[in-house]
Amino acid sequence: PHMGMLYSMFPTMILHEVPPGTHGYLESGWCYCEFETARLGRQLSEYSPDALAALGRARALEAQAGGDVLNLEEMASMWEAELAQKRFHVPSDADDVRRIIKAFAMKRMMLDAIETGDMDNLRSMMARLKGQNLVHSTLDQSVNAALETLLHVAVRKCSTAATQILLDSGASPTRRNLRGDTAAQCFMFPRCSRAAQLVRTTSTPKSAQGEVIGRVTQDDGAF
Repeated sequence: PHMGMLYSMFPTMILHEVPPGTHGYLESGWCYCEFETARLGRQLSEYSPDALAALGRARALEAQAGGDVLNLEEMASMWEAELAQKRFHVPSDADDVRRIIKAFAMKRMMLDAIETGDMDNLRSMMARLKGQNLVHSTLDQSVNAALETLLHVAVRKCSTAATQILLDSGASPTRRNLRGDTAAQCFMFPRCSRAAQLVRTTSTPKSAQGEVIGRVTQDDGAF
């Protein structure tokens, strides 16, 4: 069920050639879904420049290289126009593709907000997720090849504010990355930032919280 995440986490190679008499790659609704997911994850530059040029989508790489700032309303309008022209064996699949792309876009915008310290945008995206019942499925997903969640990224960035927002919204403090670290760990050792402290106190029974807090430094330096 999470296979679509791979397109946003790892470098993606577009194989756009199709047999004669078959509709084109980007005419397919589900291929378009894969394409947009990889674009939102910034995963097209390594293996797909030639394919993008052949498909007339070179601007996707230009936007990616330029650190494109996403506007959800503008993108939603673009998706609606694009999806109206796509082919689906089952017409109702268009609704699934629409939801998938929008969810990935919101996750990308939340990641950008954490990395740039834009807490207002992070709160705004969180409110949108809650309104669509996508909070837990999104917060528990990995966002990069290291299998970090948004909470891992927030702690790695030493962002106490982002960490608090994510925890208050239900982000799991026990999810592990590719190395087996929770958000509060680095190579299995405790991180020493206040953001990491928040995660530890959230994932520790209240009776033990005082002991944990006493062992953790109060500064915001990364481990």
